[in-house]
Amino acid sequence: MKSKKPKIAVTGPNSGGLMAWLFTALNVKLAGGVPVRVTPNSFDGDLAFDGYIIGGGSDIHPKNREIENVPHYPRTLTTQIKEAMLYPMEFIAGFGGVKYDKQRDEMEKQFIKNALLNDIPILGICRGHQLLNAHCGGTLYASTLDVLKEKVRARSVFPRKEVFFTRKNSLIRDIAGKSPVSVNAIHSQAIAKPGNNLRVTGIEKSGIAQVLEAKDNSPVLGVQWHPEYLPYLQTHRAIFAWLVNEASS
Repeated sequence: MKSKKPKIAVTGPNSGGLMAWLFTALNVKLAGGVPVRVTPNSFDGDLAFDGYIIGGGSDIHPKNREIENVPHYPRTLTTQIKEAMLYPMEFIAGFGGVKYDKQRDEMEKQFIKNALLNDIPILGICRGHQLLNAHCGGTLYASTLDVLKEKVRARSVFPRKEVFFTRKNSLIRDIAGKSPVSVNAIHSQAIAKPGNNLRVTGIEKSGIAQVLEAKDNSPVLGVQWHPEYLPYLQTHRAIFAWLVNEASS
């Protein structure tokens, strides 16, 4: 065991992302780790951390991911109104437009590559979960609306959907116990096909992937939701406890 508390790199954007950083840092500290914020502007090429968290944020740049083509589904106005009333965040997000952060992509790809090559524990959250998959050759749904069709898309920092574990022997089951697990949802994209050496071990009712793990049992975990905003629930704190514990060994 290491004598010092493990240092955990938490990646993020140059501007914005303050709340995500604060909540992630809190969870890492509660788990016994030392969070270190890393942005493209502050990154000097140093990858010498005990564990990595690739955080959420903007969409992945088109040059850094492959889109899974699915037929466009024209959703009814009734569904759209219901969605806006139930989840105001979904309605507001529609006015934001698509934003990319290619500089951040390139930085985070270095962390992901180093983690996979050197068995460094890594946790991908939402966007980070998607970038991890893309780096390994997986595909992405540009929008989950065409997959959900007439199902309402939840978008909230509070737990509003459930994730079911698909394998008895899986990392996420070891961490979180039995499913279903209540989770939140913020992003509009999602994993389509898992990348090389990755497998889906958790899905929501619609079938959309929510959890990714390494097939070879290396310390790799990706989740589509934002556990950092749910520190009041033990299941989500356990995800950070897993990362810090792995980084300590």
